[in-house]
Amino acid sequence: MSNEILEYIGLNLNKSNKSLVFDKPEYNITKSYDNDLLYKVYKMIPIKDIEILVSNTDRTTEIKERFLTAKPLDRYIKENEEDFLNLANQAKIKEIEEIEKSQKDLVENMPYFIRYEKNYLWQIYYSNSANKYFMLFPAREGETSVLFYLIKKKLEKSKEKIYVPICKEDYSCNLMKANEITDLENYIWLFTKEWPKIYEVEDKMFITGTTRLKEGFESKYRIEIDSKETADSEYTLFKALFILSTETNYKFNPCIDDLGRLRLEYDSKILQIENLTEFIEKQAIVQKNKTKELEKDIKENKNCLEDIKKEIDELTEKYRLQEKQIVMFLNCKNSFFKKLRFYFKKGEKGTRFNTKTSDNKTLKNLDIRLTDKKKEESAEENINIEIYNLSDLVKICKSNKKQEEEDKKVKSDLNAMNNKKKNLEKRVKNADEYLEEIERHKKSIFEFWKFAKKDENPALKEGEENIVEKKLEVSFNIDEDMPEFSAKADRLQKQKLSIDECNSIFACRYVLNSINAVMTGKNEDKALEEDLTKLKSKYEGNKRTEIFGDIEEDFTKIKNLNNKKHRENKRNIYSILRVNDKTTVEDFRNTIENIVRLLNEAYKKITAIANFAIYYTNDKENEYTLAEINPKDIKVEDLKEKVVYKMQLNKDDHVLYFSNIVYYDNYNQTLPNGMDETTSVLVKLGENKNKKESTINILSEKDLYSIKINKIKVVEWYD
Repeated sequence: MSNEILEYIGLNLNKSNKSLVFDKPEYNITKSYDNDLLYKVYKMIPIKDIEILVSNTDRTTEIKERFLTAKPLDRYIKENEEDFLNLANQAKIKEIEEIEKSQKDLVENMPYFIRYEKNYLWQIYYSNSANKYFMLFPAREGETSVLFYLIKKKLEKSKEKIYVPICKEDYSCNLMKANEITDLENYIWLFTKEWPKIYEVEDKMFITGTTRLKEGFESKYRIEIDSKETADSEYTLFKALFILSTETNYKFNPCIDDLGRLRLEYDSKILQIENLTEFIEKQAIVQKNKTKELEKDIKENKNCLEDIKKEIDELTEKYRLQEKQIVMFLNCKNSFFKKLRFYFKKGEKGTRFNTKTSDNKTLKNLDIRLTDKKKEESAEENINIEIYNLSDLVKICKSNKKQEEEDKKVKSDLNAMNNKKKNLEKRVKNADEYLEEIERHKKSIFEFWKFAKKDENPALKEGEENIVEKKLEVSFNIDEDMPEFSAKADRLQKQKLSIDECNSIFACRYVLNSINAVMTGKNEDKALEEDLTKLKSKYEGNKRTEIFGDIEEDFTKIKNLNNKKHRENKRNIYSILRVNDKTTVEDFRNTIENIVRLLNEAYKKITAIANFAIYYTNDKENEYTLAEINPKDIKVEDLKEKVVYKMQLNKDDHVLYFSNIVYYDNYNQTLPNGMDETTSVLVKLGENKNKKESTINILSEKDLYSIKINKIKVVEWYD
C-alpha cells in the first residue's frame, strides 16, 4: 500500500528531492498562546511557500513540545523511514483526490461560514521572524492524506493555492483594533446570548453565529466587513445599541435582514447605521415628552398629598375631641352635675391623652420628600435642544428614571395617605356611633379605641403600593427547562394513559389525515385510501410484524435512548393499525374509528404542565394538529406556503405529548422519562382567536458555499 501511495505522489525514497528540503524556522510560542485553540485566521497560501515539519506526536500535544520534537520532512524521511512508510500505509489515494478537488472548490468559492469540515487537519503555522508558513504535522494523528497531498503538490512544483486556517494566528487588525473586536464579541453576545465567531480571511473579516429570534425560531447569520468604513459602521451600530440596552430600559430584538446579516430591531423596525441618528432623535423627543408627563403627574400627586394631609389633620383633631368626650363622659357619668359639666365642656379644645400614632412617621417622611431637593435638581441637566445624540438620550432616560422613582414614591405616599384618610373617616364615624349609644353600654376608653378602629384597613408600609397581587404562573424556557419539562410530561402520560391510548397517539405520526377525516366526516374515503396505500407500499409482506407484533427484540437486549439504557421495544405502526397486504379500506376505517375514540379519551386526560408556545403549519379548526415545542424542528426551507402558526398554551389547556411512552412500550418498567425521540405535541385546534402577523428571515445553508434566506410569515394567535 505504501509503495502505491509513493508512486501516486511521485516520491522516490532513494533519490534526493530538493522540493522537500527545508530548514526548521524559528517560532516563538508562549504558554497562553498554546491555550488559544481558535482558528481565527484563514488564508489562500501558495503550496510552494509551505514547508513541512513532522513530529511523532498527536494534535492534542502542546505546540511547544510538538515544535521542539519536529523535524524537516527530508530529515524525517531519512531518520524515520519505517515510520514514514507507516504514514504512507494510512493514506488513501481516493482521499488525496477528494482533498485536491475540495481545495480547488475552496479557492474558487470560499465557504459561506468560513470553516469547513476537517480544516483542523492542515496544522499550518506562520513564523513572523522567518516570514514562512510551515505544516507542523502530528505523525500520530491517524489521518495522513493531507500530508501526502501536500508532498504530491510540492513534488509537482505546483503554483496552486490552498484555503487553510493559520493555527494560533492573531488578527492583523487592519480593519478593526484588537480591543474593538473583543468589544464587538461582547456586544453581540448581549443580544444573541451566543458567542459569535470572528474570522479574518485575507483582507476581510467575517462575523458568524446563531441567534434566537423573538418569534422563537433560530437562525444563523453572517456579517461581512470588507473595509474600515464597514467595520466602523458595524462597531458603531452594535456599540450604540449596547449602551442603550445597558444604560437605559431599551430592549432590542435580534433579527436577520435580507442579506443574511444579524441586525437588531425596535418596535418591529430594523435598525441600521443609516437610520440610527433618526432613531436616537425620535426617541429623545419621546423621552422628553415622557419627562413632561412625569413632571405633571408628580406635581398633581403632590398637590393631592397636600390636600389629603390637611384633611387628615382635620380628621385627627376631630378624633382627638371625640376621645376627650368619651374620657370626660366616663369620668362624669356617675353624677348628674358632672354630666352637665361634660356636655357644657365637650366643645373645648385639648385633651389629656397623647393621640400620636405610628402614622405620624409617614407624615414626617412625607414632609422630607416634599421639600425641595436642590442638590438633585442642580445635578440634573436641563436638556432643551433640537438635535440629540446618544449621550443626550441616555441622560434624558436616566433623568426619567429618577422621575419615575420619584413618581412611584409620591404615588406610594398618596396610597398610604388615602388609606390613612379612609381609616380616620371610619374611626370618626364609629366614634360618633359609639358616642350616640354610650348610655347603653358599660364601656371603657380601651373599648372605645377598639370599637372606633374596628373597620380600618391595614396600614401600608412606607413605600408600599396598594397593588392587587397576581397569581404567578409556571413559565417555560426551552433552553433551560426542557429536560425537566419533558420528564414531567412523560411521567404524567405513563400514569394516566392506557397502552391503547398511547398507541392512538403514536398512530397520529402516520395516519393523521385519516383520523381527522373520520372525525370530521370530510373527504373520508379519499384520506383512508391514500393512507392505507402509503402504509401498504412500505409493508412489503413483513411476516415478522405479523408474528411478533410490537416485540421487535427480545427483552434481554439493552438499548440506548439519549445515553440512557433500557430494555423496551418500539411501537410498530403495522401492529397497531392491523395493516397487512390483505387489509381492506373498510377494515382500515374500523381501526381508525377506534383510534379516534381512544384519542379523544386520551386528550381529555392530559393537560399542559406549564405555559408554553407551540408552532405548527396546518391551521384547521376542530382538527388534531401536530405541533412543535421547539421551532427549530420545523424545516422552514421545505415549507410550500412559508407560513408558521404560533399559539400560547396555558396551564391546564388540553394537549398530548409525544413523549417516550408514546414511542416505546414499558413492559419491563425500564423506559427513561423524557421526550427523547421528538419534542412534538398533539393539539386540537378550536375557533381562531385574535392574531398578529410578522415576517422574519431565517438563513439556511444550501451547501458549503451558498445559503438561502427563507422569508417566513409568523401568525400568532392570542386571547
